[in-house]
Amino acid sequence: MTSPPALPTPDSDHVACGNCGTPLHGKYCYECGQPIEGLVRHFGSVMGDVMDSVLNIDARIVHTLLPLYFRPGVLTLNYFAGKRARYVTPFRLVFFLAIIAFLAIQLLLRTDANHFVMYQASPTVITSASAPAEKQDTHFADGNITFDDKVVWNRQTKPWHVAAMPEFVNDWLNDSIENARNNLHHLNSGNAAETKTTAQHLMGGLLGVAPQVLFVLLPVFALMLKLFYVFKRRLYMEHLIVAMHSHAFIMLSLLVLVTLDLLSGLAAAHVPWLASVFGMLRTAAWIWMLVYLLIMQKRVYRQGWFMTTLKYCVIGICYSVLISVGTVFALLVSLGSA
Repeated sequence: MTSPPALPTPDSDHVACGNCGTPLHGKYCYECGQPIEGLVRHFGSVMGDVMDSVLNIDARIVHTLLPLYFRPGVLTLNYFAGKRARYVTPFRLVFFLAIIAFLAIQLLLRTDANHFVMYQASPTVITSASAPAEKQDTHFADGNITFDDKVVWNRQTKPWHVAAMPEFVNDWLNDSIENARNNLHHLNSGNAAETKTTAQHLMGGLLGVAPQVLFVLLPVFALMLKLFYVFKRRLYMEHLIVAMHSHAFIMLSLLVLVTLDLLSGLAAAHVPWLASVFGMLRTAAWIWMLVYLLIMQKRVYRQGWFMTTLKYCVIGICYSVLISVGTVFALLVSLGSA
């Protein structure tokens, strides 16, 4: 009668588990699951674990970004096939790229807007040098919001009040309306400095809300894919992965466009002909964004070109409407912030 195999002896360098006393043979206790390493160690080691847990920033980012930008649909198909270990997970990927992309755009907007063609505003908003300082605002002056020569809102004399809402909600709504009134008043009749500051504040607030709007629209976009490809019998989570990878590509494309704008602005002052090269690359990046998403949809869902193109156009139009609604909502939130 053979005896059962003996358990492996613990390594001499390892100690017993601090939680249950079981001899350790790896990074985790096989009895209770507690890891060997806690927070009592070098700060750099802890921060490395935090970055890996939150953003998955390690060698996988290199293996992920190249196929994400240059090989439409490959990441999604590999994920469906079970090849996931070498890539950043879809949610962490889109989360990381969205934060970086919107941060980069906000930083560029705080610089001289004339150097960046994509983000230039009209001279009346940016410089306001030629605008008359004595413009009279007839709609948002004197603490009022006026329509058709009638005061429709005033914080003191005619505030917004809904009886069904708690008082603190009514107060918050009226504070937001007051902030929006101040911002619109500065845009309508403020001096050059006030107009410029308010415009930058509104744009910064808009971009600050944009990531939240993006993550709200992600599941909506996945639901649209589910409806348009209902006969493919794919799970909703599969469509959500397609949505996350396509949005991650869009965020990465925005980073590429921002970088090209920056290089174009720098080259314009020193090597003018190089600025035109960056301009052509920027145009190519915009075209590649549209072509990429079409090819990705074709490869993932495996339909003919006619049906793929038709669904691509209809989904694009519907989603553009949703983005417009989301942008209006983000603008309203930005207007209502102090």
